[in-house]
Amino acid sequence: MMRYISYFLYYWWHWGFGLACFVIRHEIAGERKYGIRTTGTSSLAGVVSEEDRDFITIYEPVNYYSASRLFDQLRPEDKKTGFLDVGSGLGRVLAIAAGNGFSDIHGVEFAPELCSASFAVKGILEKRHPGVTVTINCTDARYYSIPESIGVIFLFNPFNDRIMEAFIQQVLDSLQRKERPLKILYANPVSKELWLNAGFKETASFEKMTFLQGSVMERGA
Repeated sequence: MMRYISYFLYYWWHWGFGLACFVIRHEIAGERKYGIRTTGTSSLAGVVSEEDRDFITIYEPVNYYSASRLFDQLRPEDKKTGFLDVGSGLGRVLAIAAGNGFSDIHGVEFAPELCSASFAVKGILEKRHPGVTVTINCTDARYYSIPESIGVIFLFNPFNDRIMEAFIQQVLDSLQRKERPLKILYANPVSKELWLNAGFKETASFEKMTFLQGSVMERGA
């Protein structure tokens, strides 16, 4: 219960009482639904380079409300492709993907402590969901070669524009190796314009209580 109280105070301090109540209600329900413990924040100050420290200093998981709204936009055929969570952290989105029918799940995470947490969730999910394979890549997303099997990518504003541009190039390189439909589920989409400029089209979006936002972008084969 203390983790919920601490997280509630964190949200209240930064975004107000109303949003804190809303998010924590969904936190409790989501953690129970997926059988995981991922509520809370983690400092990244010790693992982020000095040039990136002004932009990335803390990890927090995507809130369950936003994740649910984005996953609701998926079609049955999307779930037959590979799923990639960029910044897999404590493994929340990996668990949501498994619970929503994906069997080929990938996570990329550069922080060693969080990567270990992702590996722990991998073991849980593969035991809980027969037929599910979870692959964790402990690397910088800028240098991650995206498998041609990936059809859905999840982002929760994981990094600044400079790093996002490098990651988008990896996405484009993957599409060049194998042309295919690709869907981006993007929570808190502050770098959305970069994706639109790269040829993706926004097909859905939402906003809740000002601060909870999401965008779905697609690129056809």
